[in-house]
Amino acid sequence: MVGLAVAGLCVGVTGLVSADAAASHPVVVVSGLNNPRQLDLVGNTLLIAEAGKGGNEAVVSSPEGGDTHIGRTGSISEVYSPQYAHDTSPVRVVTGLMSGAGQDGSFAVGSDGVAARNPNGPIYIQETYVPRGALPTAALKHQDGHTLYAYPYHALHAFANPSYFELSDPDKKGFDSDPYAIVARKSDYLVADAAGNDVLRLDSGGHAHLWHVFPNVTTGACAGQSDPSPKFPGCNFVPTSIAVDSHGFVYVGGLSSLTPHMGQVVKLSSDGTKVIGTWHGFSGVSGLAIGPTGVLYVSELFADEAHPPFPQVQGVLTRIDTHNVRTHRDIPFPAGLAVDSHGVVFVSAWSVAPAGGLAGPATSGQVWRFKW
Repeated sequence: MVGLAVAGLCVGVTGLVSADAAASHPVVVVSGLNNPRQLDLVGNTLLIAEAGKGGNEAVVSSPEGGDTHIGRTGSISEVYSPQYAHDTSPVRVVTGLMSGAGQDGSFAVGSDGVAARNPNGPIYIQETYVPRGALPTAALKHQDGHTLYAYPYHALHAFANPSYFELSDPDKKGFDSDPYAIVARKSDYLVADAAGNDVLRLDSGGHAHLWHVFPNVTTGACAGQSDPSPKFPGCNFVPTSIAVDSHGFVYVGGLSSLTPHMGQVVKLSSDGTKVIGTWHGFSGVSGLAIGPTGVLYVSELFADEAHPPFPQVQGVLTRIDTHNVRTHRDIPFPAGLAVDSHGVVFVSAWSVAPAGGLAGPATSGQVWRFKW
């Protein structure tokens, strides 16, 4: 992830939200989260993947500069009846998940994805991948790049290993893996691997199968780029988010190598073999949801806000109706999305912030709700 300078950042929550959920102003559902990412609304329970805030079990230095601090601070939180909750504290039903972050706990990766089929069943969690030699303990290695599952307040179990599958190099650009988002279907799960540039299908036995590979984006500002080397012109697609509509079509959002306005959302057939449609022009797609009437919601992590409260903050939530008309709302660093049957939208805000905030508690990881 890209770093952020937040020195001097200061804002009050009451300056950003209203207490009235029926109005169009956002309401804080829960605050004090550690880097909230994917959301899944299961029955009357909202599941929140918290990527954690790193830790002190290991430090990995990047060739580009900067250290990643690794620990087991990731978690899954849940909110019961989120349509009525107001600025609650996290209820963490799964803990001890691998997390890597900056020293201040910001911009974490780790337990980025969450999905479940029913409120009483197991919760499935998608963990990121770290080179195994950088991990000092067996507990961390057993989570590394895995799809895990757990019942609330019970032990973790391994279900699948998407990163191991990526050793077969489906996109033919060399091994790289960052399984980032997961969605449950009736009889299987789909996992978007951001670094592998593909989506994998996990069957009921936890075996991984290649479902779709994304080519590089070679148009617009990506035309003069290459990723990961001059041998591959264009921007990597980098799938970070995934959603399924009521007809079984699958939507996947990509960062396009974080090139501004080059992110895409692709609509695919239920078997992953056909591209049904593509939406262009996003800046850092980090969350997707499909409303009950077919409206598409897209989180743009690094899009420029129309009315930023302070210059360091970015983030826009884009709504695309069934006539392809786009409207936008400023949301600070948005990520995971969910929409209920009444069209109430839930979004991870301040998604790159730890519980202490980027500059105080008012900028902690949060989930907001509103009716568009």
